[in-house]
Amino acid sequence: MPIDKKCPSCGGTMIFNPGWDSLLCQSCGHKEIIPELVSKIPVEEMDFLTAQNTASHNWGMEAKIVICGQCGAETVQNRLQLSGRCPFCGSTTVDAADPSKDIMAPNGVIPFKITEKRAQFIFKDWVKDRFLAPDKLAKDAELNKFYGIYVPLFTFDVLTENRYTGHYSSGNRTLFKSGKFKHQIDDFPVVASKQLASDKLLLSVVKDYWTREAKPYTPDALAGFPCEHYSIGLTEAWNSLGDDLKRYLEDEAYRQNPVTHLSGIQIATDYFNLRYKYLLVPVWINTFAYDGRNYIIVINGQTGKINGQWPKSFGTLMKKAVELFF
Repeated sequence: MPIDKKCPSCGGTMIFNPGWDSLLCQSCGHKEIIPELVSKIPVEEMDFLTAQNTASHNWGMEAKIVICGQCGAETVQNRLQLSGRCPFCGSTTVDAADPSKDIMAPNGVIPFKITEKRAQFIFKDWVKDRFLAPDKLAKDAELNKFYGIYVPLFTFDVLTENRYTGHYSSGNRTLFKSGKFKHQIDDFPVVASKQLASDKLLLSVVKDYWTREAKPYTPDALAGFPCEHYSIGLTEAWNSLGDDLKRYLEDEAYRQNPVTHLSGIQIATDYFNLRYKYLLVPVWINTFAYDGRNYIIVINGQTGKINGQWPKSFGTLMKKAVELFF
């Protein structure tokens, strides 16, 4: 955010300690367990239709939105904070957004489980397995610093009633079948960050969370970490799910008919009792330049899954080809 949390023992700054669900003093090492992160209270699901009236705007501090002048990323900061660094591109050119801009607060958080040191190890192993990555990139991997950030994720729960038609083969005949089924969709995710959702490699990492482990939101989990403001709003996020939900429900129709092996399914769906959760989820980000071009790597801060962009070297390809054939 970062949140200025003072140590009760020495007055030093306390930050969130990944993997321990606690705050750690940077000066004396004092630790404090964060009650919300060890509780068994589930994150509340909010009603979609009344979201504008019931959503919380309480971040546990005086919040403001700042916009990166270089890449356009929006992050949430303490209103008292005077400067900041963009975790997506490294720029320090950030400007305050319109103070009236909506900053709906999250109602849940998935805390960091992966430490920065562990992220470095994951990155180095990953780089070595990139077939066309320049040799120098793997050797210098430990020099690239990771920055932890919480990014916005909406999840949707909805009851569906589905009507479908399809066909299957029986001997030399093509037979048609129709049917109905109900299906409850639980925690269908939408990454609410345009910075990450625009790249399929990055998106594959930030959609893959164990959302059932989410905890009720507490600003203590953000102590020492910036937080991205959602750039895809709640309604836009739900509307973006059309094709993904259709494919998901078509697969469910296939599962409803394991013997007949339906194909060519057409499906019509009605949705009921739409609910959502607004979660902050942890990501380690590494942005680096190589031969004048910028690249970004992301690591899921809960699971350790990694993906991203990397430079391809023709020289590396030729070297590996020589090693392979000679």
